[in-house]
Amino acid sequence: MEDKKKIGQIIAENLIRLRKANNLTQNDLAMRLNYSDNTISRWERAEITPSIETIEQISYTFGVPMQSLLEENAVQAKPETNKKLLMHRLAMVLLSVSVVWFIATTIYVYTDMIFKAHYWQIFIWAVPITCLVMIPFNQFWGKYIYKFVLLSMFQWTLIAAIYLQCLQYNIWLIFMIGIPTQVALCIWAFIKPREK
Repeated sequence: MEDKKKIGQIIAENLIRLRKANNLTQNDLAMRLNYSDNTISRWERAEITPSIETIEQISYTFGVPMQSLLEENAVQAKPETNKKLLMHRLAMVLLSVSVVWFIATTIYVYTDMIFKAHYWQIFIWAVPITCLVMIPFNQFWGKYIYKFVLLSMFQWTLIAAIYLQCLQYNIWLIFMIGIPTQVALCIWAFIKPREK
């Protein structure tokens, strides 16, 4: 029992150090990990200890080895490492987004060359697909508010793409569907994550 308490205290100290080094509040970290700020507070007071899966998620979020969260004074904040990690993450997101736009451009060029059709709507459809590609990255690396923005953008660009695809049918009322779903997104965005 004493060892468990000691490990919990070590994790708590390392978590506090990492959170403060990254200029995050308990609420910011809670949103990134999808826990309540009360849970983060209890971890930092060593009242409870996060599960192994959660420790892995924390290490991934901060870009540190999982073992370093379990060792005394092992976690040292290195701004240059955080900057490199940020650049690496940004490069991964941009690469994924560029793949979406490369595919869209390829389809446009192919349909233009082979079928002599100017299928410009493909670029409109690429916008909601881009949002979909960015959502999983944001789950691990982004802030909670970015998730709300990405989901809102996805919703409205998807509706716009459907409208533009069916322009000849004049289905402008489809935008009315977006209003209640946007209200639901707003309500969802301001509800705190459940405590796990």
